[in-house]
Amino acid sequence: MATTDAPTTTETDTAPTQAHLWRLRYMVGDLEHYTEWTGDFPTIENYYDQYRRGDYAHDVVIERRAVVEG
Repeated sequence: MATTDAPTTTETDTAPTQAHLWRLRYMVGDLEHYTEWTGDFPTIENYYDQYRRGDYAHDVVIERRAVVEG
């Protein structure tokens, strides 16, 4: 059985909870629309393909949420 030593510090090296969130931005006429932020990239990729091929939306872009630390 494998064991590990207990951490010696209280700091963690975890990524922020919103590091890998995606959404779709697209235009319908002159109005800009967005999907909800989601961590499920295959769903956003699927929406991208559908909207890009459809007749009603244009300027379809996948956006990734960026974490900015100051």
